[in-house]
Amino acid sequence: MCSPESAGWTMTDGSAMPHRRIRCFLGGLSDRLVRLLFRIRYSGLEHIPARGRAILVANHTSMLDMFAIHGRVGPWIHWVAKKELFRSRFMADLLLRLGCIPVDRDKADLAAARGIMTVLRQDGIVGMFPQGTRVRPDQVDQVRPRSGAVHFALRTGVPLLPVAIRGRFRVFSRVQVIFGKPFVLVGGPVPAQGEDELHRLSRQVMQTIYSLGDEAQP
Repeated sequence: MCSPESAGWTMTDGSAMPHRRIRCFLGGLSDRLVRLLFRIRYSGLEHIPARGRAILVANHTSMLDMFAIHGRVGPWIHWVAKKELFRSRFMADLLLRLGCIPVDRDKADLAAARGIMTVLRQDGIVGMFPQGTRVRPDQVDQVRPRSGAVHFALRTGVPLLPVAIRGRFRVFSRVQVIFGKPFVLVGGPVPAQGEDELHRLSRQVMQTIYSLGDEAQP
């Protein structure tokens, strides 16, 4: 049974989350398919907030990451997704109904920033992959994480919810999804933070994520 109350899909004014039926259906379907095709083990589920705003940050290994994560988070996750995924009218309509936020990764995107802030003001969860692209374990030291998650965490004071994905999504393979304790970044206002400091904090966030899976971030 999927209801706004049981899943935490309510707005701050008590109204039901928009497009709840399609989100409930596709969320349940993807969860069943992922559990059927892969041997997924979850840990740290007690760290997931039942309600309240948060920025979920995870390492990115596969397009299936978000489905594996989403299956065990009660409140709906509004994933920040590259704008290229919205080129098709059908996909754009579906992704927007699912609460995804399109972002232009090549420049400052004010529309994406407004979308993220709207979700957080409504006590929702925004999902981000700071690495910005899928990264194999041997590529970790070659990819500089983006500073968007850190920027919004400092700007709003919203806690970061770290999630580590371990394993490769091959049929019937073992995959671990590890939720860490939410934490709040300590720092001054965003304008006072230079780009170097934002990137330092972004690397620190990724180190926290990888440490959940006992993997060393170079």
